[in-house]
Amino acid sequence: MTTQWSGILLATALAFYLLGAVASVYVFLSRRKEWIPVIPGLTIAGFLIHFAGIALRGMEEGAFPANDLREILFLLAWAAISVYLFAHFRLRIEIMGLLILPLVVALMLATLLIPRQPQASGPAAGLESAVRMLHIVPAILGISALFLTFAASIIYLVQEHALKSHRPVPFFARLPSLEKCERLGHQSLTWGFSLLSFVVLTGVISAGYGAREEEWSVILREKWSLLAWLIFAVVMYDRIFSGGWRGRKAAYLSILGFGVMILRMIGV
Repeated sequence: MTTQWSGILLATALAFYLLGAVASVYVFLSRRKEWIPVIPGLTIAGFLIHFAGIALRGMEEGAFPANDLREILFLLAWAAISVYLFAHFRLRIEIMGLLILPLVVALMLATLLIPRQPQASGPAAGLESAVRMLHIVPAILGISALFLTFAASIIYLVQEHALKSHRPVPFFARLPSLEKCERLGHQSLTWGFSLLSFVVLTGVISAGYGAREEEWSVILREKWSLLAWLIFAVVMYDRIFSGGWRGRKAAYLSILGFGVMILRMIGV
């Protein structure tokens, strides 16, 4: 019965996020600015219900709810919503909902296609769980920061194109300046890249240690993480030591790296 309730809570959170995404698209198309407060309102409701669902799932399992890919994606979606709410209320970038909410909805819908894995038990499972947490928690925090990098990069490209063409894009909210987008993208990428570096290192070690032939698929998926890390490393290196790839080139590479990392997270 409790398992059903945690699933109901998570499904309800998804419904609120979906409504928030639809509201974002509606406001974007209709330019009805008076509807803007509805978007974070729906998102906050989903955020709180989402947290309750995660907490209940943890109580059901008697451990931190990150035992399979489905649960990890639920955690990542919740962390990404945290990033959106931070951007909306703290940074006053209202357009973020149009970019982040559909991604969160897609992530949570992707869990419907992923089979539930049986939960391990016993003393060995407790040790394995501790090791997994050392890998999973930084991964969730790092990728949630990269959501902000991705959104800032998209906004930068849109704003740059509008300025160069002398045709402002009629968004429902004022877009931040190119300087603010670049600064936000750099700061969020710095945090995300630092955590991702730790995740890639621990992921490769844990996947390769004692790997059997049937486990090579896991190691191959870690190569996606390494590819994303290399893309972000190029951006970070250029920003620190060269500066030739600032702006549009850095934005394109950041979007590419984020896409590769999301492919890794959904198990491609």
